[in-house]
Amino acid sequence: MIAFLTATVLALATSAPVQAPAADRLLDAAGLKIHIQCEGDRKTGAPLVLLEAGAGNGARTWRDVFAPIAQFARVCAYDRPGLGTSEQTPQPRLPLDIIATLHALLAAAGERAPYVMVGHSWGGEIVRLYAMQYPAEVVGLVLIDSSHEEQVKRFAAVPPPTPPGGGGRFGVTPPTPPEQADLVSMGAELSKQPWHANIPLVVLTRTPPTDLQADPRGEIWQELQRELATRSPQGEQIVAPKSGHYIQNDDPPLVIDAVRRVVRKLS
Repeated sequence: MIAFLTATVLALATSAPVQAPAADRLLDAAGLKIHIQCEGDRKTGAPLVLLEAGAGNGARTWRDVFAPIAQFARVCAYDRPGLGTSEQTPQPRLPLDIIATLHALLAAAGERAPYVMVGHSWGGEIVRLYAMQYPAEVVGLVLIDSSHEEQVKRFAAVPPPTPPGGGGRFGVTPPTPPEQADLVSMGAELSKQPWHANIPLVVLTRTPPTDLQADPRGEIWQELQRELATRSPQGEQIVAPKSGHYIQNDDPPLVIDAVRRVVRKLS
């Protein structure tokens, strides 16, 4: 009986897939020290899932979806320069410099293409620009309430909402953020030849505001989200029923399922 149990345990251990160890490293990427963490198995030919956070957010913003995604795919998240433990740099950074750093980081980490890129907010613009620069490397996209290259111009054409009670923050100047998102430069770069491709694409969008008359930018945002979903013949839009801008934290299963479906389409 003991021999049988021992043999059974050994057989199970031998047949079980060996999970790649979690990687949490500070690597040199285009001359900068950048923090990246990766986890999960990667089958031969399977894509890597790369998580790109919104402005001012690092890898920590993916805390609710990182481990679940690692159950079915190899996944990486990182801190852009100036965030987390990554090296500080002058801000704002040029869009193509951001892409060059990411490209160098993935190479330094040994995480090769193909990639499914998941971008939240400003990160949605970053992954689209990456796909424009390296179209052969990106085989799927998930855009989470992504910024749009037309939003600065469209928002400027309508009056801003009046905050409750009027006025601002009593003349207090807010602290300078660790990362400054240059939406104008990014929008200009993306507008040179807007990204289109025939790859799996899921656009996740926050719940529309209830009072669009009070802030017409809400309807503009929804319109631009719908437009993003047309960028691929395989594109689809899903409106998060009870979520704000941070869908990955407000409704993690929605993001996890979107990533899983894109990965499965590529298997």
